Amino acid sequence: MKTIARISPTRLLAALSLVALALALFTLPVAFTVRYATTSASWWERGFEKYDATRRTGLPQDEVLRIAQETRDYLTNDEERLDVNVDGAPFYSEREILHMIDVKRLMARTFDAGWAALGFIVAFAALVIWRHRRRAAPVLARSILSACGVVALLVVVLGIVGIAGFDAAFRQFHLLFFTNDLWQLSSRDGLIQLFPQGFFFDTTMLIGGVTLVVVVTPALLAGLYEWRQRRRLSSR
Repeated sequence: MKTIARISPTRLLAALSLVALALALFTLPVAFTVRYATTSASWWERGFEKYDATRRTGLPQDEVLRIAQETRDYLTNDEERLDVNVDGAPFYSEREILHMIDVKRLMARTFDAGWAALGFIVAFAALVIWRHRRRAAPVLARSILSACGVVALLVVVLGIVGIAGFDAAFRQFHLLFFTNDLWQLSSRDGLIQLFPQGFFFDTTMLIGGVTLVVVVTPALLAGLYEWRQRRRLSSR
């Protein structure tokens, strides 16, 4: 308790700001990579080819692509229910349609979180520039380096956990983000035929890889800036 009492409000605020920056730097690439994976025809088609969606569904390729297009459209339009038909009959079961309502809501929150993270990062940088003026560059560099280091470590740890036990991690994800068991589907369901677990593993690796690149790049630039600053000071 005495140690906590010695922490000044200024240092506490700085620490909380750094944590918030790390959270924003993690959320931003995750949210926008999820958006890419959700709306990209090429990413879906890559998965369909890799996991042989035509064989799994028993439908020709052009029909699979049509179903995929209508499903992608649903995730970003204003329709409440996913209505996809094949030969006049629903392709998705009622359970799948209800699950996709939950998925759509989660995607909307994820996209909103990405924009909120971007707004925070811009506001953080603007506040640092306003408060520190001429010293803004080194302060920003140190903040970015620290926050990106935390995010990179987090991504590596999550990546190791995901690779070592993706089945358990996938299940925990659904238990955490969904309040029902509608996500528990069988291999006969259209969603599983189109998107087997391997598709989600690949997507998770894509999200992790992009996030790592996004945080490592500014960290390297910030580290290079600090190294040059130290060299400049030592040469005086």
